Amino acid sequence: MTPTEDPSTSQNVTFQGGEPDDVRGRIQFRTEGGPIRAVNAPIQPKAASNDYGHFSGTLTGLKPATDYQYRVAADGVWSEWQQFTTEDPNATDFSYLYYGDAQIGLNTTWPKVVQQALAKAPDAVGSVHAGDLIDTGGNDAQWQDWFAGMKTAAATTNVMAAPGNHEYSGDKLLTSWKAHFEYPHNNPNESTIGDLALRAVGDTPTAKQYRAFFDHWSDFAAETVYFTDYQGVRFITVNATRDSTFLTPDSLPACAAADCPAANISALWTQYQAQWLDYVLANSESKWNVVTFHQPVYSTSAGRDEKVLRDYWVPVFEKHDIDLVQMGHDHTYARGYKNTTATDVPGRTDGPVYIVSNSGAKHYDLETDAKNVWINNGATQVQKAQDVTTYQVIDVSKDKLTYRSYIAEINDSGTYYRNGQLLDAAQFEVGDLWDEFTVYKTDDGRKAVQEAEMAAPEFEDLSQTPELTTQPKALVKATHGDDVTLTVAAQADGELTYAWQRRPLAGGTWQDLRREDEASLLLEHVTPATARYEYRVAVSNGSKTVHSDASRIQVSKRKATITVAKANLKRGKVATVKVRADVTGRVQIVLTHGATTRLKSVKVTAGKTVTVKLGKLARKGGPKKASVALTLLADDEGYAVTRAKQKVALKR
Repeated sequence: MTPTEDPSTSQNVTFQGGEPDDVRGRIQFRTEGGPIRAVNAPIQPKAASNDYGHFSGTLTGLKPATDYQYRVAADGVWSEWQQFTTEDPNATDFSYLYYGDAQIGLNTTWPKVVQQALAKAPDAVGSVHAGDLIDTGGNDAQWQDWFAGMKTAAATTNVMAAPGNHEYSGDKLLTSWKAHFEYPHNNPNESTIGDLALRAVGDTPTAKQYRAFFDHWSDFAAETVYFTDYQGVRFITVNATRDSTFLTPDSLPACAAADCPAANISALWTQYQAQWLDYVLANSESKWNVVTFHQPVYSTSAGRDEKVLRDYWVPVFEKHDIDLVQMGHDHTYARGYKNTTATDVPGRTDGPVYIVSNSGAKHYDLETDAKNVWINNGATQVQKAQDVTTYQVIDVSKDKLTYRSYIAEINDSGTYYRNGQLLDAAQFEVGDLWDEFTVYKTDDGRKAVQEAEMAAPEFEDLSQTPELTTQPKALVKATHGDDVTLTVAAQADGELTYAWQRRPLAGGTWQDLRREDEASLLLEHVTPATARYEYRVAVSNGSKTVHSDASRIQVSKRKATITVAKANLKRGKVATVKVRADVTGRVQIVLTHGATTRLKSVKVTAGKTVTVKLGKLARKGGPKKASVALTLLADDEGYAVTRAKQKVALKR
């Protein structure tokens, strides 16, 4: 399995046929229990020294963060089902493995290295390989051993590999590489190499020759120079090998001028990729960027120095502050930094980390201090070792990337250095954690690379404090039972979150209101109890929080209506009064006529008329009119006490 440019929705799968004459490839895939879908897997150009066909297909239309099963077939013969999981764009945490040269010991050391790495990081989403997977690219038995060592890992997680010089051994055109791997076709072309493309403009012999090289390299770089993005990490692979055989087009226009590119193919190929690297990094939306290639920009073993790579690539790495530079080739171990990225804090840098790893059974000697490429080119080796085989586990999260290197095998007696000091080799055994550091990074790109024993850095919070452009009303007048809405408006960099709070008017601690996390707060059916609190909202952009002004609610009771619907008042007769209220409750009726007072309390129902008898009036005397006073006490406490008074003429 190899990644596409978008591993959340697609996946590349490559496989070897079961018989030499197999010509048709097919891939089926499904979610567990779901319907089976299928794609064709076209046969690839033939690999060196391998009579079996290789087939590659791309599974598309996949759902992010989803488990899939797949199986492959050559001429109708199906493999067993395998399983993989697509990328989750909403997640950040994951692990991946980084290996140096497997190359030697492919059927002895290599399987043990992979087994140890998978035991240490069983959930790794894939592996990065820094070239020289095998010793001779044209030897198919070595390729079979390499894949046998990877076996389940290669079939269920993504393999991201860079070609090394030994991939070209016996296979100058990388036929085996391109048969075995299918990578995103986002390699360099004239639209992604900046001003370098201008050299191919025009009809001069020099321009024609540049055009021939660029056209050839655009095709040849496919699947050896590429990138893919995975959950906040841009994985970039470049091709550091500079053999003129594969770099020279079959048909090269003649050019005799002093500036003809054929005179400097190695440097031009390196510059060609440097321009592409600059473009890819400038346009990366990923928080983390790591690059992998074979020959190191800072060599570690004796007698090696890749100056042309260092001259063209290191400035690009430093310009874009790339996080990890993962290399191989030297069959030793080294990790360090460019001195210009050191800080005033011991054990802390803020630039790219350069690493050389060896994951096979082949070992070289470290270079002496006098000839040390790092020292002589303004770089520092924090740790280095020889005669050891390692693998690396990188844990990625939102704000930090933790790198750990483990010892997988020791050849004779390993030699270890830290900060230039020779360490006691007896303290190191197979399985030990040998090197560790953590890269911390903020969303705005500030970074600290710290040794394992150091505490996490404290970055100054530079984010904008949220600004409240509209405050909630200081006092809201409402009537019992109304709905009241408090609203704020705010602005700041990044996404805002809201948390409404309240506290008693008498004072105390502000308490969050559950599930009230919008810009508006709806208080339904307010009561006097609502008015016993004041309200505010906390607005946050993730790192800084601001509180709104407090808002109070004044709740008034509702007014009811009660009237005398009809009154029958006659001297010497029983007085009758009919009352009507718009709410249910109890009404007190007081009838006053001269010196005579009659009082009665009755139950009333909303909207209904109640007849009340108040006793006999005097036969003689008194005014011509009586006074009827009504007092209504509603059952609903949300209503105020309601009073009404009416003069009623006595009948003759």
